[in-house]
Amino acid sequence: MRVPRWAVEVLACPRCGGALSGLGRRGVHVVRCDACGPYPVLADVPVLVPEPARWCATFFEPALAALAEVGAVTSAGVETLRAFASVAPGVEPARFSDDWTAWEATGRAAPPFAEGPAREVLERLSSLADAAGPGAFVLERVPDGVVLEVGCGVGRLSRRLARPRRRHLVGDLSLRAVLLSARAAAGAVPVVLDAEALPIARGRLDALVAEHVVDLLDDAEAFFAAAARAVAPQGLALVTTPRPALDAPDDDDGRLATLARRAGFAVEARADGLPWLRRNDGRFLEVWLVQALALRRRR
Repeated sequence: MRVPRWAVEVLACPRCGGALSGLGRRGVHVVRCDACGPYPVLADVPVLVPEPARWCATFFEPALAALAEVGAVTSAGVETLRAFASVAPGVEPARFSDDWTAWEATGRAAPPFAEGPAREVLERLSSLADAAGPGAFVLERVPDGVVLEVGCGVGRLSRRLARPRRRHLVGDLSLRAVLLSARAAAGAVPVVLDAEALPIARGRLDALVAEHVVDLLDDAEAFFAAAARAVAPQGLALVTTPRPALDAPDDDDGRLATLARRAGFAVEARADGLPWLRRNDGRFLEVWLVQALALRRRR
């Protein structure tokens, strides 16, 4: 599926915010910013990161595997990936930091807890987390219009965000993540991106969603600055994290809100202690207590 017209108007060069020629054309393998140069397009997914050649060199093998997984390997796609990688010699190969279970990747239901005295309690806790967790905080607040989901992962939230009147972009540094997420969420447009340099034209988002992402970044301040540029005045950013202190030495749980305010957001709503359960299998459960912020972009 080629990039639709509305997304062509929203996506931009991650370095200068300029328009991208070729984006939205059928069968295109490279798009270009007049000021900053070319970016690859793999299986109709634009790779809009500040250093596209380095990305291709770093993730060459995982990108090929992701394309193969969805049946999208073509000679033109492989040649595009190889051409970009060739101008970044000496880069250490790496894998995507895919953080999900096999059952999440396939969209199956979570495995049942093992039989035992804790099963009933854990099932009740799981039900509570679904009803009152960070996902519920986000879903009850995200508006229609143009919505970017940053760090979409395998698409468990993406499929719940999908609505006919919502123009939904799913973004992640992982090609596999955006391919799977777009498959899970009908109508979502996938884009490979860096959360600290969002490839969005200034003020074009009605909302930005970043669930459990900001604490994984090297530079949370850069993320909030990029979000403030991308979100329209009076637009909304919905941010959740299990580590709101962002590893600050003073362990200040107010740090997340502080960085958001510095970037130009006002805190419209805040919730803390929201239960987030990660059921890895029937015998392994992670429990996090999450802080969630609804941030309104100041004029």
